[in-house]
Amino acid sequence: MAYELSISKKVNNEGRSELQLRLRLGKVDQQAATRIFVNPQHVRTEHYLSSRGRKSKRLVLSVSRTKTPEVEHTAKMRGRVEQLMEYVDSRISADGMDNISKGWLAMQIDSYYKAQQEAMAEGNKKENKPRKPKAPSFFDIYNNFISSHEISLSRQRHLKVIYRTLMRFELYRQLLNPKFKLTLDGFDELLLHDLEDYIRNEHELLLQFPMIIKEVPESRFPGQRGQNTINGFFKKLKTFYIWAINEGLTTNDPFRRFKIAQDVYGSPYYISVEERRQIENADLSDCPRLEVQRDIFVFHCCIGCRVSDLRSLTTANVINGEVHYIARKTKTGHPLTIKVPLNQTALTILERYADPNRKALLPFISDQKYNDAIKEVFTRAGVTRNVVVRNSLTGEQEIRPINEIASSHMARRTFVGNIYKKFKDQSLVSELSGHAPGSRAFARYREVDEEMKREMVSALD
Repeated sequence: MAYELSISKKVNNEGRSELQLRLRLGKVDQQAATRIFVNPQHVRTEHYLSSRGRKSKRLVLSVSRTKTPEVEHTAKMRGRVEQLMEYVDSRISADGMDNISKGWLAMQIDSYYKAQQEAMAEGNKKENKPRKPKAPSFFDIYNNFISSHEISLSRQRHLKVIYRTLMRFELYRQLLNPKFKLTLDGFDELLLHDLEDYIRNEHELLLQFPMIIKEVPESRFPGQRGQNTINGFFKKLKTFYIWAINEGLTTNDPFRRFKIAQDVYGSPYYISVEERRQIENADLSDCPRLEVQRDIFVFHCCIGCRVSDLRSLTTANVINGEVHYIARKTKTGHPLTIKVPLNQTALTILERYADPNRKALLPFISDQKYNDAIKEVFTRAGVTRNVVVRNSLTGEQEIRPINEIASSHMARRTFVGNIYKKFKDQSLVSELSGHAPGSRAFARYREVDEEMKREMVSALD
């Protein structure tokens, strides 16, 4: 038997056209209205070979992956058409071909909708009974985790990147097992290893299976990830599981046997006080935009806070010639007020950009534009010496011009590195930088240079 669809001239109030169903079976050739209305733009012609090998064409309902109300409606109507055809098939089997008289198809469609109404009435009776609440999904719980913490916007963005990556991982696993679902209790050590492989190779897998990235897109196509980035992913996921266990949502701890690799960093690099002055005194008068961002970077080098803290500063944070702030990274843990005295360079910059109509301490721009401006400022100022850096993807050492890799975080390294080089006391420097006592991260900001080595050895004389 064969069914064909066609578009009738009947249009409803929503601008959708009614579908006509045609049944061709031996000598039977009947057509009837389906009471199913769709957007004509979602109906396309499909070419196919008939059972006799002839080229034929038919109308089909086309549904794109783009989620819109109209697309979802068409998908629902396509399912209803298939149900209607299955019902007609069952009636043909029950009645027999010899009993298909004139108007039979229209009668079966009426019978189909009558059966639907009876089933709906029965369903309404069942709905009056109390329902067991639906258990939250893994992703519902993860969203609750994000919303239950007072964290910075940048931290929220990082957690949401992990959320979307986990969604794509689930879709990838569903290519092998359509019933696969991520669950709190189902995450185990083996699945974490599979997830690690996926994260490491996602940039290649998404090229093989582009439907995954279309389903869960990113503003930028995921690139190759280095080991430190993967480590950061799992540290945040482990934090989520610690929270879920503490909240009594699960007793499962997939990280009990799963070991997160150790972060590896190259030798710290930063600019000297002389190079900072070279940048500070560079003639950028032909580009006022760069002058402003240069001054913000120099000010940043004088107070050494994280860029997220820098952007949150207002004039209220300046008290008696000092910048007072609580590091955003510690606000929900053990908040500590950090007080950094302002040197003359920093005070001059604040005076230069004083504006009672601006809430922010300085005229900040977006993080990305700030980083781009810093690289341009270094280049214009002639601070272009080569430094040895570690390639985060390959782990190999590379020699790069410092202006090509300069960023906002270099201001914090410059602050810590130069003060530590002069005073050689981690606890004192940590008072100004906000590092916890004995912080392992502190080593990434300082450098034991040749001069310090000579001073230490000479102390033995």
